[in-house]
Amino acid sequence: MKKVYLHGENNRDVKEIEVAANADHNLLLELFKREFQIAEHVDDYTLFFQEDEIFPDGTEVKLEVEIIHRGHYHVHRCKKIKTEVTYNGQTEDFEFVPSATGNKVLKTVISKFKIAPADATDLLLKVNDEIIFKATDHIGSFVGHHDCKLSLLLVSDKLIQG
Repeated sequence: MKKVYLHGENNRDVKEIEVAANADHNLLLELFKREFQIAEHVDDYTLFFQEDEIFPDGTEVKLEVEIIHRGHYHVHRCKKIKTEVTYNGQTEDFEFVPSATGNKVLKTVISKFKIAPADATDLLLKVNDEIIFKATDHIGSFVGHHDCKLSLLLVSDKLIQG
């Protein structure tokens, strides 16, 4: 048996499930349908392994081909999440696969905004004023399939006392 973690579209709950050692991607899609109580056809969904990539030319690169023990999988109808991030009044556009973690998104954003690593230690991403995009969250967990887009704020984790 293998233990895997399923993440779903527009849902921050992570489901821990056990599958047979020879389980395939189709089984994970069916389990996703059951665990997240999805009424639609699973054919509309794509299974992503955490940190899969889509290159600018649209080519998908899967980092693994067999189900791995303790692997994190994300099932979503969006192939890419169009993301805009605002920092100090400046907005930049990005595209991520739904399984991109908060850690990966933050690193990419910091790089594009050309923020020195020493200056980035207290920065975090927020979906809005209340919801923090944590390092282990998947970006697709905040996005439904009709939009396939998300706006984020890059802010300091420290309050400035005045």
